[in-house]
Amino acid sequence: MTMLRTCLRLLCGVLVIIGLLNLASLMVLPRLFGSFNAMIYSSLVLATAQIFIVGCAFLKISSEVRHIDQENRQLRQQNEQLIEDQKSREQLLLILNHEVRTPLAAIKGYAELLRCYREHIPGEVADQYLQQINHACDEATFILDSISLPQRAGGESGVEHLDLKEAVLSVLASFAPRLQFEQRTLEIQLSKCSVIAQPLQLRQVLRNLINNALSYSHPGSRLWITLTTVRPASAPPTAETEEQQKQRIYLAIQDEGVGIPPEEQQRLFQPFQRLESAQRLAPQGKGLGLYLSKRLLEEMGGEIWLESAGLPGKGTCVWLSLRQV
Repeated sequence: MTMLRTCLRLLCGVLVIIGLLNLASLMVLPRLFGSFNAMIYSSLVLATAQIFIVGCAFLKISSEVRHIDQENRQLRQQNEQLIEDQKSREQLLLILNHEVRTPLAAIKGYAELLRCYREHIPGEVADQYLQQINHACDEATFILDSISLPQRAGGESGVEHLDLKEAVLSVLASFAPRLQFEQRTLEIQLSKCSVIAQPLQLRQVLRNLINNALSYSHPGSRLWITLTTVRPASAPPTAETEEQQKQRIYLAIQDEGVGIPPEEQQRLFQPFQRLESAQRLAPQGKGLGLYLSKRLLEEMGGEIWLESAGLPGKGTCVWLSLRQV
């Protein structure tokens, strides 16, 4: 379309120049030769008129082509916007599906325990199960309320001082049926530590990371959860001062799974990115857990990164940091 428009403009310019030359010859030639054949003169007049008519027609066509080109460009932009909107809606549905499954699994697990063993479960244990169901309902509600997470701006509204150890143990309790069924071994090294975080968002991050550790490692394998105040050597570069780094606490969740090659680690923090080995172990995954966890942690002023040699059986250690009170 651009080439056609350029050719039309050149043709119009040539026709206008020829018409002007003919017009000039009509005025100059009679003066030079004193007289002029009437037939030649009339032919020149007719040719000049035709050239001007054709030139005007091409100018009109060029204007219409330009107008059509502008409309086509606007239609393409609108079409591209519609495609982007459709992709955003599909992405939003996938995120919702991914995030709601974890609390729903906890609700189903504890409800199944109460249904099958209600006559053998002590009253205080049943109360704990009901409390976990209540927590999972709260988290599902939070996820539905924050359905526009990928589009919303970051912020620190709703941050509280909370005990990180208590939050980790609470989330682990929601995985108790699965841990027992898969005969997992847990090694936990935690101490009371007050951090600045958003409670529901932090529980959502912990759920995502623990669920990943279980999904991408084999039943019967071990899971380590440790807490330290020393910044790990694998931590990414930071602009924080040494004093600011001392105000952080670091939590590690390590599994004995397939591992993640170092060159692939940053890619996994983008949406819908998965390794082939991960797809074989958990085909229902969408590649959203790390992406959403990173978004939520950044809103709380936290960090997240991976540490893995990419060797099967050596697993992956997911580190996250939060600010201490």
